[in-house]
Amino acid sequence: MTMVGRGILGCFILFLSLASVSSIKGTLSSIKDLKGIEFGNTSPRHGLMLLHWLANNIYNDNNGNMRLNFNPARRDYGFHFYRNADNPRPLPILPHQRGSYYSLGNLVQGNNNNDALALPDYVTQRFHNSRGPESNRDRVILRVREEGSNQFIVDEVYVTQHYPQNGNTRTGYDPDNTYLVSFSLLTQIQRLATIGRNDIPRIYNVEINHNSLQELENIWGHTPGLALLLAIVVSFTFRAQSYHATPQSTLKHEDNALIKLEVKTTDRGKARIIWSGIPKRLLDQGVMVVLHSNNNPDSKSELDRSSVGVKASGSYNTSVPLNPGLQVRLHKEVKTWWNYLGFGSTIGEEIWRGSEFHNANREIPVDIIGYDASLQLFVKDGKACARLYVKKSFTDWKKTFNNSWVGFYSSEGTLDHNTWQWAVKFSEESHSDWADIPGYDVYVYESSMTMSPGVQVRFILEKSGCKARSTLSMISSWKMSVTR
Repeated sequence: MTMVGRGILGCFILFLSLASVSSIKGTLSSIKDLKGIEFGNTSPRHGLMLLHWLANNIYNDNNGNMRLNFNPARRDYGFHFYRNADNPRPLPILPHQRGSYYSLGNLVQGNNNNDALALPDYVTQRFHNSRGPESNRDRVILRVREEGSNQFIVDEVYVTQHYPQNGNTRTGYDPDNTYLVSFSLLTQIQRLATIGRNDIPRIYNVEINHNSLQELENIWGHTPGLALLLAIVVSFTFRAQSYHATPQSTLKHEDNALIKLEVKTTDRGKARIIWSGIPKRLLDQGVMVVLHSNNNPDSKSELDRSSVGVKASGSYNTSVPLNPGLQVRLHKEVKTWWNYLGFGSTIGEEIWRGSEFHNANREIPVDIIGYDASLQLFVKDGKACARLYVKKSFTDWKKTFNNSWVGFYSSEGTLDHNTWQWAVKFSEESHSDWADIPGYDVYVYESSMTMSPGVQVRFILEKSGCKARSTLSMISSWKMSVTR
């Protein structure tokens, strides 16, 4: 090819490159840049929480690459493959075999497989307590490349949003509100956890309203750096109260966000309601905790309930088998003359919602070391179950795992299993939500072992011993650990 031809080809390639990014609104290079965009800046949007979570779950390796500590292709934390097929396209067209796009932030996926519920409470809290379309518009999109077994390099990070549902018939993501996020911005968000409030004017050249910051820290102080991010981005004079979504606009006090409602397990595989942080003003009025099921819309949602009394913190063991989709809601307690006849209190106005119980309950499958497969403990109808994710490229997995088995143990230190099953005897998952994971086949085994605090499932490889283990704790979240 002549020099002229090469020059023309080079210009053409440059033109295509520029055309492919023309839909991007701009690049966000610092925290202050987040102030001038819609993403996450109005109640009850969850975008800033999503970005904060991502920044703290991404890391820089020794070669300068940004990596993830989870697997988006396996739909960890609700990531979904994004085809970038909207019209107009919000993102650049990817060259062949140069990575894939994955989207994070949809909190209303399929009831039986809403992996986004594994995100922490501070990300999902507003969604559970608003349920309006505005609470689910924000998205974070990653462009990633897979390098080796379950290792992902992040090439680009974007923030975007769906078009508003205000008569606009367009679907998909809005290119005019799609921005490239620099790794510098992610690093700044990471460092907020180590920065004192008095250092903010010097570092970011902004003044913080310390009263507003204190209110935010009272609510989100358990999540390092989040209150500071919100104080910098949203405004300097707002009250924390205005930054919360409220069910049916009934909540009028910001300290409702301090209420924590959880579903855990009893030692008999039943749902246990745990509550804390209920303010005295509500206790004085009379409140009750109510267990609902969000997975069965055609059946009665309310499953069990208990009066809270004067206890700001407490627990209640229900008779309901533990299942995904269970949710605790705080209601006003209405007492009538029926109470004196032994019929109990009537459920009044809803006040607050906890997160839905999720199969992975804050954790992700654990890799089976050295193989393109992973293991997950979950619960169904109060029984301990296990799920195997096997990469489609691992075509001889049944031969490799022919004499391997999965054991169920009552606790971490237990040497003898309660029950077990050969790995190759697991049934292929037929439910569409689980079966439709690009690149993976999913297999499941439902044991007869009752779920209880501390139950653990382990993958035992012939001649190599334990290759993966996962545990469930009633006190904390599901915990995963790997034995090498």
